[in-house]
Amino acid sequence: MWLISMLSLLIYSTIRVISHDMDITISQKKAFRARQLAEMGLNIACNPSVKDTDVALLNQTLAEGESFSVTIRGEGGRFNVNQLLRAGDRTFFERTFELWGIEKDAASALTDTLIDWVDSDEQTQLHGMEREDYEALGYTGYPFDRPFYSIDEMLLVPGFDQVSSQVPDWRDFFTIYSGGKLDLNAAEPKVIALGIITSQASADPASDWEPALKDATDFVHDVRWGPDGIEFTEDDVKLQDLQQAYDALNLDASDPDVQAHFGLNDATVHIESVATVNDYRKRVVLIVRNRNQGAPQILAREEVPLFQ
Repeated sequence: MWLISMLSLLIYSTIRVISHDMDITISQKKAFRARQLAEMGLNIACNPSVKDTDVALLNQTLAEGESFSVTIRGEGGRFNVNQLLRAGDRTFFERTFELWGIEKDAASALTDTLIDWVDSDEQTQLHGMEREDYEALGYTGYPFDRPFYSIDEMLLVPGFDQVSSQVPDWRDFFTIYSGGKLDLNAAEPKVIALGIITSQASADPASDWEPALKDATDFVHDVRWGPDGIEFTEDDVKLQDLQQAYDALNLDASDPDVQAHFGLNDATVHIESVATVNDYRKRVVLIVRNRNQGAPQILAREEVPLFQ
């Protein structure tokens, strides 16, 4: 009897091991196929003749349960944090942090600490921190004294945890790859609204946010997305005249801060390809500069599995 029990246990264990190995193999095959599909979408999107409105090319179903969807957006639709810090644009950061619920003194201190983090000297800003200040707290090797190499490096800066905890989508506002100015052909309404608030000296971050967001939303839906009000359709408008954008957003073109913060048609694009293989999804992102010119340059690549 004991022999039958042992054989039953052995058979059951073997079946479980085989089943587990089969699940792993199937998952690996799905991941491999999803990467193939995602790369296929990226290859199509990297072709300079393909437009962001070519939805038939950028969204394809190749077989049952297998598809990819690609979006092409301007990376200039976010503020280049390195450019702003290099320019010493304290007003931008202080107003941004105040808008995000950080007290005025803390916003000023965080701005100083960010500037000290990226500058190459050892001169401490009024409320900032340089190497000796970090060493006094027991931290060595900080600050990096160079521009941020990724947006997530901002989380290393003392005090920035307040931003990440209060504003979960803070990454949507910043980049390190664009040419500098906010591309009004690519930015989301909330990012444009932040630019409006930080560019007008008379603006109050708290009370003026909703009107600024409304102006930005109307601009995107009514001007950029064309008569149908839908993104990535043939009637979308790519503005070539910055004054037209200023007029639609009620901005003063003669204001130096407005001129410093806003632009059009940044040369860097954000290409995101999401592939689906049954219940497995994979997202691959490419940041490409000069996509429409003779020598495109891949600045970054990110690959993330997305399980449904």
